[in-house]
Amino acid sequence: MEFLKPIIVFLLAIVPAIFWLYLFLRKHHENKWLVILTFIGGMLAARLILIYQGYWDQTINLIFFHVQPTDFAANIKTLFGSRPILALFLSFVGVGVIEEYGKFWIMRLINHRFFKSIDDVIELAVISALGFAFLENILYFSQHWGQISAGGFFAFALMRVTIVTMVHVLCSGLLGYYYGMAFFASPMLKIQHMKQVRHPVLVFLKKVLHLKKSHVYHDEMMFIGLVLSMGIHALYDFFLTINLTPFGIPLVVPIMFLYFFGGFWLLSYLLKKKDHNLKLGLVGTSVMPKEDFVKLLDEIQEIKARMKDEIAESE
Repeated sequence: MEFLKPIIVFLLAIVPAIFWLYLFLRKHHENKWLVILTFIGGMLAARLILIYQGYWDQTINLIFFHVQPTDFAANIKTLFGSRPILALFLSFVGVGVIEEYGKFWIMRLINHRFFKSIDDVIELAVISALGFAFLENILYFSQHWGQISAGGFFAFALMRVTIVTMVHVLCSGLLGYYYGMAFFASPMLKIQHMKQVRHPVLVFLKKVLHLKKSHVYHDEMMFIGLVLSMGIHALYDFFLTINLTPFGIPLVVPIMFLYFFGGFWLLSYLLKKKDHNLKLGLVGTSVMPKEDFVKLLDEIQEIKARMKDEIAESE
């Protein structure tokens, strides 16, 4: 049976990954080579993070100088040793920061020249997360093989390929959404202006600090995306660790259901929003020439005119 281990472990990890890819991409048509490259990039992010974590208790000799990797968990426990619950949560925040930014950085590095819409960013972020989860699952399955009963191993594998994978996909997809809003800050602000969406804070900063609205909007979206994705990841790990049983039911059970079904609903909702399907591209480039952007704005003007007519008729 031991000789079948690599095959079984690989199948347990790859089959659910393919299913998740189909589920999120079945209505969208991303370039297959870009999908493969992004998936491999997600695997690379997982590997780099695991290597980094493996050197937390060692000093890396780079010939001309030495580097001591930061062990977030150990440092946080030292600082907040008198508050174990806070220390535990903050240590998971550190893990969330490393994992979410690692997946995001690889995805952006590979794909930033190919984004045409916010949908593209969300989908490629999800693909990167699936590559990350795939390699992580292989390593976890290999470690637990033979260490627990067959039933326990099956339950563990089922949780990893469903709940844990969804946590990775949810956090990356959410960050992808906000990064897409930031990446297309200028056209998105124009679209929102046409729809009469106001941004009083941006207007204030523009007048007082003479900052460009699109730059402030970009930074705002990136900040929200990073905080949400890392925080959601940290909360899941935190609730998974603490042993709370209100009404005799482990708290982690409803949390898992919330992440799984809520995460799938949220990502499906974001991918269905009409604005996110707009091919905004890189305005002024071959991806989206200026004349195409002008056409897009004309369409929005038509929407705005129809909205005014509907309001007038209702009055």
